[in-house]
Amino acid sequence: MIKTVLKTAFAAGIVAAAAGCASQNGPMQSQIDQATRKAESAQSTANEAQQTANQALQTANEAKSMAQANSQRMERMFQTSQQK
Repeated sequence: MIKTVLKTAFAAGIVAAAAGCASQNGPMQSQIDQATRKAESAQSTANEAQQTANQALQTANEAKSMAQANSQRMERMFQTSQQK
C-alpha cells in the first residue's frame, strides 16, 4: 500500500513539474517569437538598405562615366582650338 501511495505521489509530482515547465514555456516562447519577428524585420530593413546602396553605387558610376566622357570631350575641343 505504501509503495502504491509513493508511486502515485511520484507520478503526481512529475505531472505537476511538467505542468510547471509547460506554463513557463509560454512566456519564453513569446519572447522567442518576438525576437524572431524583430530579427526578420531587421533583415528586411538591411535588405532594403543594401538595395538602396546598390542603386546609389550604380548612379555614382554612371555619373563618373559621364564626367569622364565630358572631360575627354572638352580636352579634344581645347586641343582642336589650339591647332587652329
